Amino acid sequence: MILDALSLAPDAMLEADLCIVGGGAAGVSLALALEGSGLSVLLLEAGGRKFDPKQQDGLNGEVAEGSVHSPPHMYRRRVLGGATSIWGGRCVPFDPIDLEKRDWVPDSGWPISWDTLSRYYPKAHDFFEAGAYAYDIAEAFGAEAKPVIEGLADPDILSSRIERFSRPTDFGKVYHDRLAASNNTRLVLNAQALRLEAGGGPVQLLRAASAPGRNFAVKARRYVLATGGLEVTRLLLASDETRRGGLGNEGGALGRYYMCHAENTLGRLRLTPADRPVTLDFEVTRDGTYVRRKLSVSEAAQRREGLLNTIFRLHYPLIADPAHGSGVLSAMYLVKDAILPEYRRKLATIEIANRGKMKRDAGFWARHMANVVLDAPGVLAFGQKWLRKRTFASRKLPFVVVKSRDGSYPLDINAEQVPNPDSRITLSDQRDAYGLPRLKVDWRLHQADVDSLVRTMRVARDAFARSGVARLEFDDNTIEAEMRASTPVGGHHIGTARMADSPRKGVVDADCAVHGVPNLYIASAAVFPTCSHANPTLTIVALALRLADHLKAEALREAAPARPALAELAP
Repeated sequence: MILDALSLAPDAMLEADLCIVGGGAAGVSLALALEGSGLSVLLLEAGGRKFDPKQQDGLNGEVAEGSVHSPPHMYRRRVLGGATSIWGGRCVPFDPIDLEKRDWVPDSGWPISWDTLSRYYPKAHDFFEAGAYAYDIAEAFGAEAKPVIEGLADPDILSSRIERFSRPTDFGKVYHDRLAASNNTRLVLNAQALRLEAGGGPVQLLRAASAPGRNFAVKARRYVLATGGLEVTRLLLASDETRRGGLGNEGGALGRYYMCHAENTLGRLRLTPADRPVTLDFEVTRDGTYVRRKLSVSEAAQRREGLLNTIFRLHYPLIADPAHGSGVLSAMYLVKDAILPEYRRKLATIEIANRGKMKRDAGFWARHMANVVLDAPGVLAFGQKWLRKRTFASRKLPFVVVKSRDGSYPLDINAEQVPNPDSRITLSDQRDAYGLPRLKVDWRLHQADVDSLVRTMRVARDAFARSGVARLEFDDNTIEAEMRASTPVGGHHIGTARMADSPRKGVVDADCAVHGVPNLYIASAAVFPTCSHANPTLTIVALALRLADHLKAEALREAAPARPALAELAP
């Protein structure tokens, strides 16, 4: 059933066994996983069924001076489906080492095991329409699959792993009809959560509004916050009338340990010889799913060198530099302002980092135009391919991959960050139209992040040299400064309500229940104690499905008849 909160009577009271706040990937998958459980569920979504720019104002906030984080509203949407309405669809599971307590990673270690998490990945995978749960190239394509770089074999660099891509699945569109037909879930659109009233114990009430001044309330036995790593933290911080610093903040961890993944394009990998075969472009599995190869630092190398988990992809040349000679890349650069702001920002960040290397005069633009003209057939063929495989396709080609003309490739890097308590989310003095404090984001690279990336590049350089297939070139004198220019992956909001076995160390327990608030749970990357290198969305849904099992078990336990005391059984 679907309701519009705008149609509710003033000060209406809605009741349910469970209230889920947030209609993105976590909230939708959790609600659907509870079908047939016998629990009545309210799923609140602050936006409507379709994207409305006017509803996005509450996502605005500020970025602390000195932080290179994107504006807080970017990569987020108030609409049914949340950020899945604009995401790229990359699906990657965490690695077993990511959940371990690692001596070289401060505040690492999850209170749940890899086996506990991984058993939920296949079911989570189904929600993303990403094909079989197979992330090894031999599993996806068979033993005869071509290598990512012919001849590459070194124990420090893994080359057998892949990334899978969803359609990308927009949860609001794909699962709308199932929600509408649900017998136990009521989806309430245009329902902005304002604060939780807990009074020093369990949550008693959720205050919400359909528009400024149009308030209503929700009374439930349990509540789940599934609004993403930033909004979860905002609501907990804003619900602090009776608890200093926000709900679940007894140990001071709320809003801290903010991680996004460090992203950069570094070095240049030169194949030897230059025409050595590589598997660069997207491949399509037998089940029709797009996948792409990646290179990663092996677990053994991470342990030996004390490294954070990091992956590399072969990247196209700097798009802003017309010296690449590619008509396709020049055409992309000339029309980059037509790209979604969330993805245009990545191109702009790379461009700014290299601005000193290029003079933007009339000749600069003329060289780009010349690339397009001289490569007109290639540009036309690419345009047709893009329309066929991206614009009009149900399963979309994820993005552009261009083969190098000289056998050299910059490395596109995604790196894990250490959990840093000084990287954090707080509330600003500004308020939105609902009266909620706006967010202030202070994302920081830690020196340990920089040191790990520098040493990772050196480990990779040595590994490629031993293999004889390529040379990884970078300047040892400048690599640390280049590392410091790394930017956060803007849509990955991780760690601000971390999972820990005690309230002194985190915000939620191993069941994702907020410490000290027994009927309040979180389904979000906010609970991740560490961030891996992997995009968080697949793991978010895996944890949401695990939470669904926990909530069903709790409901069964409460519904079970009380067992008579031994004295009552005596004759």
